[in-house]
Amino acid sequence: MKPLLKVENVKKKFGELVALENISFEVFDRECLGIIGPNGAGKTTLFNVISGHMRPTEGRVFFDGKDITGKRPSELVKLGLVRTFQIIRAFRNMTVEENFQAVGGDYEGIMKELGLWGKRNMVAKNLSQGDLRKLNIGLSLTTKPKLLLLDEPFSGLSPKECAELHAVIDHLKERGVTMVIIEHKLKELFSHVERVLVLNYGILLCEGKPDEVVNDVKVIEAYLGDGYAVA
Repeated sequence: MKPLLKVENVKKKFGELVALENISFEVFDRECLGIIGPNGAGKTTLFNVISGHMRPTEGRVFFDGKDITGKRPSELVKLGLVRTFQIIRAFRNMTVEENFQAVGGDYEGIMKELGLWGKRNMVAKNLSQGDLRKLNIGLSLTTKPKLLLLDEPFSGLSPKECAELHAVIDHLKERGVTMVIIEHKLKELFSHVERVLVLNYGILLCEGKPDEVVNDVKVIEAYLGDGYAVA
């Protein structure tokens, strides 16, 4: 099976600082992959390179069989590769429906699926953090992505909001959307992903199933600490 996404020997430097060092991995159709690691490990930089917001210093990125290295985000969206950001990007002084109208596409069904239809006339800045997160994901879905990159979707959410977002991600998986998720809340992340990458100081430290990763000595020393438990 050919991978939907292939990252090949990607390196990213900022001056003398090496943010990513020879990162290689693949993501397959309908897979949900997690990326974890301490702050400053290079996770968001990796997303920026994949999504066209940064060009790698070395290495290549392939999506759906095409070399997309250095292509602009707008070009990648047309190909089906879309990302969300940890800091929610929405028009906060516009209503929910006006946000969807600004993006375009068929959005009514998405609003209903995400539980936002009843709040379509609310101004975005008045939404809860959880509903803002759903709005952010919903705006991404209007482009009909083949691959969705989610940057810390559970960040800042209450337990109730986390539960609602779990349902959203489950629904996306049922629809066949391939996802890569960066997340610090490992309990939330591990309930969705089949495989996990661990980054540390820009290096791919470990790759495996969630239960394999949390028992890896290198991961415990670099990130989790002794006595870690997902539950």
